[in-house]
Amino acid sequence: MSFAGNSSLETTPSLEKSTVVIFAVAIVVRLINLVSIDELAGIAFAEDSPIYWHGAKAWLDSGYFSRISADGFVPETERVPLYHLFLIPFRWAFGEALVPVLLVQSIIDSVTCVLIAKICATSSRRIGLIAGLLAALWPNLIIHSQLIFAETLFVFLFTGFLYFAVQFMRTARWLELVYAGAICGLAILTRPVALFVPFLAALIVPCVVWRLRGRWLPGIGAALVMVMTTLLVLSPLLWRNATNFGTIQLTTQSGTHFLNWVVGYAVGLEQGKPFSQGSLEIQTRLHAKLEREGRKNLKEMGPFERSAAQMEHVALELRQISVTTLARAWVSGAIINLASPAIAIDPRIRHFNQRSLVNTTGHHLVDRVFEFLNGNDSRFVYWMVLGLFMSGVSCSLQFVGMIILLRTHFWPGVFGCLLITYFLLINGPVGAPKYRLPFEPIMIIFQAIALSSIGSWLGRVRNQLYRRLALSQ
Repeated sequence: MSFAGNSSLETTPSLEKSTVVIFAVAIVVRLINLVSIDELAGIAFAEDSPIYWHGAKAWLDSGYFSRISADGFVPETERVPLYHLFLIPFRWAFGEALVPVLLVQSIIDSVTCVLIAKICATSSRRIGLIAGLLAALWPNLIIHSQLIFAETLFVFLFTGFLYFAVQFMRTARWLELVYAGAICGLAILTRPVALFVPFLAALIVPCVVWRLRGRWLPGIGAALVMVMTTLLVLSPLLWRNATNFGTIQLTTQSGTHFLNWVVGYAVGLEQGKPFSQGSLEIQTRLHAKLEREGRKNLKEMGPFERSAAQMEHVALELRQISVTTLARAWVSGAIINLASPAIAIDPRIRHFNQRSLVNTTGHHLVDRVFEFLNGNDSRFVYWMVLGLFMSGVSCSLQFVGMIILLRTHFWPGVFGCLLITYFLLINGPVGAPKYRLPFEPIMIIFQAIALSSIGSWLGRVRNQLYRRLALSQ
């Protein structure tokens, strides 16, 4: 049984040949993209890149997970450590040179394409080949592999987690869950956004074991093994934070993220204000609140204490926002995450952008998008319109593929849908192609299933036409 029903596999290359072809196509495309970049430093660095690049150098110089401040080296608490560790050998061996890092990231991303193919190939080599080639040409993966971001490493690890999770759904072997839990732990140490994924997966595990073995108890035990393996991988960071800061939180990102981005965007949406204005007003109210209560200001607080104070204020701000506005904010974020064209975040295209989507005004996403495009550079608008059209086609195919998968392989389909829903909910109003990357492999698989099914249907139509033509003669 295949993902797409009765797919013809006779002409499909062997899995080994397919993976070689997929890897070759992926690495060639990424190397072409890399050599086409004129000003590498200007392209590879964006937003949070300096945090990782300089953070790796700080770790190398200080001997511990740290960053440089006005007072010297201080513990890094805003980020998790694995991407810093990944960069350290390059910073030690090559200094400021970016090419070695981006070359290795291109290789890692090409292996990710092979893993995506392998996830499908266990049931249909044809869909595996289509999915792998789609991934090799997927703009979001290609663009981020050329950036000093943790995303390429994270997607590689998370795809590995998906591979072993799908293997478990076929075999119900505990060893697959041990691998899945360990790799998921490494993914969380790269980006903490996946923190609750093991617990989400643990809900599915007993159902899978019951379906394959007819028993619930082994499934509960398997789920616990997976979660404990993940926690074991996370334990060094948890131990550091517990002993040094008195908390078992992984990072201090939650306070800043929820206060500035989630609440800031929701307030702006309700009041029709730009994001920057709404966020600034929230910060002002927080500082005034701390002063009224006679508490330390944010700069005087420790990192986790500061995050706790911000989250406390988040709860107060959310009470002032209507449920309807919050729903619109989350829906807007989900739409942007699902449909925003990856080409928009390519630094070479962003160079033409003269506006900021989050800083537009309006009570609805459509109003903000039109304001964002209106009056912008015509070259940027052209790429955006083209990207939006291609995204619309992709989303339609992905929806079809999701329905087919749910009909043919129910539990893998349910697991994929739950993961997508999880990331859309946890990202909230924050939307960009970057935030779609955690579930991009699933979307690629959905699209491959749809394309395979369409190909099979066209093949049947062609055969029927040939038969009718033969009969007429």
